[in-house]
Amino acid sequence: MNKLILASAILLMTAGCSTLQQGPSPLPPVRIITESVEIEIYQPPLPQEITMQDVQWSVLTNTPCKPATGENRNPKYLTTEKYQSEEYTKEDGTKSTRAVRDAEGKRILREQLLDTDGNVIQVCGNIEQKIVEIEKRLGGEFVLMGMTPKGYENMAANLQDIKRYIKQQKEIILYYREATGADSNDDKEDWLDKNQEAQESQVEKAEEKAELQNTPAPSVEETKSAFSIKSLIPGLGD
Repeated sequence: MNKLILASAILLMTAGCSTLQQGPSPLPPVRIITESVEIEIYQPPLPQEITMQDVQWSVLTNTPCKPATGENRNPKYLTTEKYQSEEYTKEDGTKSTRAVRDAEGKRILREQLLDTDGNVIQVCGNIEQKIVEIEKRLGGEFVLMGMTPKGYENMAANLQDIKRYIKQQKEIILYYREATGADSNDDKEDWLDKNQEAQESQVEKAEEKAELQNTPAPSVEETKSAFSIKSLIPGLGD
């Protein structure tokens, strides 16, 4: 009987030692997961279209010189119309002007104006006519702002270059709006709020991801067997 108890004790001790020698369980393998996160980019609305204002041009010349044949009263200036004209009423009731013709259908010449010496008064260019027209339009004194033909050509070229630059800028803006998936045209007042919200959301996601990556693995403590040989063999010393 004592031999049987001793054999059983030895068997249990061997099993307990094998449990102690097994050690902690290995850690699971590390997995690297890559995720694509779409960044929300707010697209501000496009600028309003350019509204061009009308510009009135007055071309002044001092040639050629023509004989004066009449006088315009309001505004007052000498005219150089060569042939006589008359006002008539059309069949639809509207009024128009037509040349005066003789019995043979030829246009009738206007009489030329003479000065006090009997010389024909010459009107050179349209300066006098345009001066009175501009003064009437402005309601003040005549002001002349001149530009050479070359200066006008340069101004036209500058405007075309500005137009080209704006067009290219618009194409770049439209490209990035389409590339970032812009599908809204919110008011400018919401631009800062939306950007702030998007930045805060991205920061929170980055912090959560960093916490998950930096979390230490759970420690595995060595588990000792609760087996005691003294519980099997009473009276056995320490």
